[in-house]
Amino acid sequence: MQDTLTRSSALAGRLATNTAVVLVILCGVQFLDAWDVSSLAPALPDIQHDLGMSPGGLQWVVTAYVLGYGGFLLLGGRLCDILDRKKLLLAALVVFGVASVVGGLTNSEGVLIASRLIKGVAAAFSAPAALAILLGAYDDAFARHRALGIYLTISSVGFTAGLVLGGLLSTANWRLVFLIPAGLTAAVVAAAVPIIPGGADRHLPGQRPRVDLLGAVAVTGGVLALVFGVSRAPSNGWGDGRTIAALAAGGILLVAFVWIQSVRQSPLVPLGIFRRPGVARGNAAIFLLQGSYVGWQFMSTLYLQNVHGWSPVDVGLVLAPGGVAVLLTAQYWARRIAHVGPWPVGSAGAALMVVGSAWTLAIGHVAPIPVFIIGTTVMGLGFTMAFVAANISAVAGAREQEQGLASGLFIASFQIGSGVILAVVGSVFGTHAEATTSDYRAAILTATIVATLSLVVFLLGLVRRSAGLARPEAAPVRGDIAA
Repeated sequence: MQDTLTRSSALAGRLATNTAVVLVILCGVQFLDAWDVSSLAPALPDIQHDLGMSPGGLQWVVTAYVLGYGGFLLLGGRLCDILDRKKLLLAALVVFGVASVVGGLTNSEGVLIASRLIKGVAAAFSAPAALAILLGAYDDAFARHRALGIYLTISSVGFTAGLVLGGLLSTANWRLVFLIPAGLTAAVVAAAVPIIPGGADRHLPGQRPRVDLLGAVAVTGGVLALVFGVSRAPSNGWGDGRTIAALAAGGILLVAFVWIQSVRQSPLVPLGIFRRPGVARGNAAIFLLQGSYVGWQFMSTLYLQNVHGWSPVDVGLVLAPGGVAVLLTAQYWARRIAHVGPWPVGSAGAALMVVGSAWTLAIGHVAPIPVFIIGTTVMGLGFTMAFVAANISAVAGAREQEQGLASGLFIASFQIGSGVILAVVGSVFGTHAEATTSDYRAAILTATIVATLSLVVFLLGLVRRSAGLARPEAAPVRGDIAA
């Protein structure tokens, strides 16, 4: 009997160790993604100067990535539920690394933007694969929530490191901002090959669902057309024929996507998933929240460098407190949400995001250092609370065979929100012939309004939760956080 207990204890210890090592590697994937996104921001002015890019072209260096990412995430998430997740993750990481090298060596604006688009597409497959592997590694809900908290913490480490070290690297040469991720990717791939377990086939022979390529084309084309139309509006006008055509095409394709999903036997996104508590609200909240944050950061970076002449390192340092706030509090809020649910925490976090963004409207009236240190710290605290709440709400109810889809949906909302809202914020800023402090303030105000809409979504979830708790039959069960 004692031998049996000893063997069982040893097996449990090995499983826990293996799970911990897998978590470290998957956090490496998340670190890489966060680093790559944030490290680019301080390098944007140098890229613009070196390649002679227009403000519109510079915006597409950012937008191309998030569009490739967001446009293909639903396909990536669906493939995670059909194919071997490990193979999908490794293949995407290799493409990501190669595209990083191409972007770091090119002298062409078009090639640079194309490399960013390809990196985004690759990330659209690696991100949901990593998150789906993570969710599948834990049977216990509270252990899964703790792992998600660690996952977000590592994301903040990568984001903060990208802001600071990206500034240092771009001071030496902006190309290092592209080449360093290639080396990091190679290291993650080398570690993942022997450690990440291969995925067993989750379908019986001959019963593997078909991939909805038509749906993938419709949603990707719709998002690309929509953001293209918004992005060209500042320079060509909202009444321009091509702008109107792009916006109309985007709307038609997205409506067609919904129709395709309703009639396909194996849709890319089964529409029934949105009837589950928390899924639709979690995705809507993060779409608006992340879009407002990215738009705010983009305009803040340009304002500090173009108006005040700050170096990339200076900008990275003044924005770093927001990442530090995420780092220090993410795990706490993940644990807290497991007890009280996502909507009270998320509502408070979204409110802080609105307050922090609104505070930075003081630019031109208050010195930039207190404006942005206070603003980014408050927003970092709020973003942590709101992001963890939306994330847990959006994926908590997913079945094992839907973890890739739920992960892909959430990350798609996250990234598409970045691209669409950034285009809207850039459109407001780009309508002015000369960039003055009031022009930057108008763009930041737009981001603040979007953050307020995100707060409204969280509050609606809170109201629904309160109404449910008021009914005796709806009493919550500890750990039931998806509602």
